[in-house]
Amino acid sequence: MRKLLVPLMAVAMAFAAPVARADNYPAEGIRIVVPYAAGGIADVLARLVGARMEAAFKQPVIVENRAGANGTIAQQFVAGVKPDGHTLLLGNTSTQVVNAHLYTKLPINIAKAFQPIGLIAASPMLLVVSAASPANTVADVLAAARASAVPLNFGSAGNGSASHLSLVLLSTQGKVALNHVPYKGTAQIAPDLIGGRLDAYFDVPITAMSLLKSGKLKAIGVASRDAQPALPGVPPIAATLPDFEMTTWLGLFGPAGMPRERVERLNRTLVSILADPAFRQQLIDQGNEVRPGSAADFEAFIAKEMTRIGEVIRAAGIKLD
Repeated sequence: MRKLLVPLMAVAMAFAAPVARADNYPAEGIRIVVPYAAGGIADVLARLVGARMEAAFKQPVIVENRAGANGTIAQQFVAGVKPDGHTLLLGNTSTQVVNAHLYTKLPINIAKAFQPIGLIAASPMLLVVSAASPANTVADVLAAARASAVPLNFGSAGNGSASHLSLVLLSTQGKVALNHVPYKGTAQIAPDLIGGRLDAYFDVPITAMSLLKSGKLKAIGVASRDAQPALPGVPPIAATLPDFEMTTWLGLFGPAGMPRERVERLNRTLVSILADPAFRQQLIDQGNEVRPGSAADFEAFIAKEMTRIGEVIRAAGIKLD
């Protein structure tokens, strides 16, 4: 009997071992790599989510900032680590979609190097004008563009930024000429808009909110399919230009090759975090859409974004090296 039990126990342990290893994840701390400097929107969101993950996993979760090269430095680092789920990337529209179309030479294949885990939040772009502008609707802006002898000046955060792609989409769908004025960020765009040196620009709600509330700027359209609770009275641009949509989103990624059960556990934890009423409302109040879903949902979403944004970039002929 003893001779019979030993091999049976060995077989049982062999089958139980993978389950035990999966159940023990995470066996150590988790690192979330942010492709931008500390203090920005992505960094703040990573720390908010990280603190809640730490409570859920009973393991430390640290945020590590690896800024530079439009996110490529952070991407290359995460793509090269062991795919065990202990190092993650806070990716966004620019790093995971736009860069793949914008740059002709990249050190990694973005579409194949990462495992999508879950979408955290999506922030629709806002069409913003000076409070003194006679334009009060998207239709007013399009009419002014058609009537003007010279193209209207639209500011952006730089070539290939979400604000740039938004104005390209507006120009294409509205069939109007718009002059792109790229900046090295957003700090000087609002002052130039208020001062009359720009006619309009697209911004994310969280950075535009204070100037909108102060009455210095006004939002006349939101680039989402539906109206946003945090932006009462601001109609979707899609009401004037059907299917107009441009959002900046943030989500969690791991390196390609992660075990499926770890991807699913991270996703379930993220969905649970986003279901917390207080946290969810905090994101909504900042002008975000909260769209929790499975890892497969996130993969399908990214595939659609790749196609949709790729078409906008190709139509505009935007390329960077």
